[in-house]
Amino acid sequence: MKKILALALSSMLVISGAVAFSACNTEEEKPAQDNLYFVPGTYVSDGVKIENTLSNGATKLSDDVCAEMNTENVYQCTLPAGANLPVPTSQRKDKDDNLYSFNGWWAIVNATVTYYDTVPTVTETTFLYADWRADLSQRRDPIIPEGWVEVEPDHYLMVKHAGVDELERVTMREQATNMMSAEELGYGYPVELCIQGLELKPGDMFTVYTTGLSEAEEAEKAPVEDKDGRRSIQLEASTEKDNDTADYLSAPTLTTWRTEPILTYLGTETGYYNIYIKFFSGGSTMTIYLEPMA
Repeated sequence: MKKILALALSSMLVISGAVAFSACNTEEEKPAQDNLYFVPGTYVSDGVKIENTLSNGATKLSDDVCAEMNTENVYQCTLPAGANLPVPTSQRKDKDDNLYSFNGWWAIVNATVTYYDTVPTVTETTFLYADWRADLSQRRDPIIPEGWVEVEPDHYLMVKHAGVDELERVTMREQATNMMSAEELGYGYPVELCIQGLELKPGDMFTVYTTGLSEAEEAEKAPVEDKDGRRSIQLEASTEKDNDTADYLSAPTLTTWRTEPILTYLGTETGYYNIYIKFFSGGSTMTIYLEPMA
């Protein structure tokens, strides 16, 4: 793979955890990377939206499933890691009546645009996007401007995996919520932060960082204190789905500012979850809903 351009992203598509496969020996058939998705794109011709197509190596998802993913024209990969990536087709033409050329598959990983030459080994839900060009230009190694500074995302988790010294930063994306009393975090409408397919292992701990709760320009630990020095973390449950976040996470009682807002995974096995976080009361109350992936 070739890294193309380190992007300063304040918010990015969350590319989060999904089912991890153990290494297969050479005599066994490698499993399909079914937590990998292809997005060949769409275009408009004469006022009509047209989808680019993928004829092999993937299964097209229904419009309803695509809508749940907030992404149009999605295909689920049916190929194992290391296989040649499929080539999409498009009937889109440029102003000179030449067909657009396909320039490879890319994804955003850790705020970096990365191109792939073969099916990558992924341990998280990953979307590869088709790069279409109106001319014959090819991707080249980036020229990084002098003084380049990587900008941290606005919302993320800092995960401490059990038995691992280094922390992992997992970016969250924002989306609208129907809880109208939720904080706006600077977006002009109530939002919740979410990750699809967060991987948690026994003993994992994480802390939430976000911007928009105060005047701070950089992400800060959440929740923040109110004017009386109070803050709290609430674990939500759903009677409709018969699911209780307290079955998977424990949260500290934030009695003093010295208490770290660290959440701990209670599972005895590795699990993959969708997580949704909202803030209320000026950011002093943080609610968390965790549900196992279907």
